[in-house]
Amino acid sequence: MKALASFIMQGRLRAVTTVAGFGAAGLIIPPMGLVASAAVALVALRLGTLQGLWVLLMASALLAGLVWVGGVQPAVGFMLGAVQWLPMLLLAHLLRQTVSWPVSLLAGVAVACGGILLVHASVPDVTEMWVQTLHQILGPVFQQSGTSAAELDEALRQAAPLMTGMLAAALLMSLALALVLARYWQAQLYNPGGFADEFQRLQLGRVPALVLAGLMLGAWMTQSTLLIELSLVFLVVFFLQGIALVHGLTRQLEMHKFWLVGMYVLMVIALPQVMIMLSAFGAIDSVADFRARFARKA
Repeated sequence: MKALASFIMQGRLRAVTTVAGFGAAGLIIPPMGLVASAAVALVALRLGTLQGLWVLLMASALLAGLVWVGGVQPAVGFMLGAVQWLPMLLLAHLLRQTVSWPVSLLAGVAVACGGILLVHASVPDVTEMWVQTLHQILGPVFQQSGTSAAELDEALRQAAPLMTGMLAAALLMSLALALVLARYWQAQLYNPGGFADEFQRLQLGRVPALVLAGLMLGAWMTQSTLLIELSLVFLVVFFLQGIALVHGLTRQLEMHKFWLVGMYVLMVIALPQVMIMLSAFGAIDSVADFRARFARKA
């Protein structure tokens, strides 16, 4: 990965081709898109927002040409690049200017929550919109598997009310992971060991934790799907704080790295359950500050 980061930083042409190439691959294999976003963020973190914007625009134009060869309108390809890389550029700009993970991640939360509210405000029936959309995307796949139309419709109507929130949370997760990867690359190239010290201190603060608690309590009392969707977005950033907490305590208490390996193995086996558990630990840590408490005891 360090070699790839070094390749990206050796010139504009290499950065543009890397972003466009992995962006095109990401249309088929979504995890590849993380590398493209991380490359944009790396340029912005190291060389500034204007350089990142230049790479973003040129890579979007190149992506438009690549998808045009595949029979897709160039404008669609350009928009696919711009839509996924502009928010990445924003978060990288904030992290470069503030050197603050909480500010950068909570800005992503604000954008994601704003998107959810905008969808609910502009679409008369969000659930029906998602049912129709999912029918068009997943209908042929389920029909080939032998699922009846009635069973498919029932399953989609159960998932549709939360789809906006789940999509926003997934997009925020991809942005956050790409930013983490970019910051790791930057440290590998220019500040070895700096990423671990920075990331392991991640602390989002009491106010976001209380907002999450309020959203979840309100969702439980009112059965509001909108509040559940907003909660999903906050859970993403507290999940990252939970990971940072485990890494920080493992290092602080000089625990065996087996604990870290076990955490990531559990993520592979049962990601939803582990994500909820780590999000809860992260939210509690925002109030209790376990790392500071153990430091004082030490």
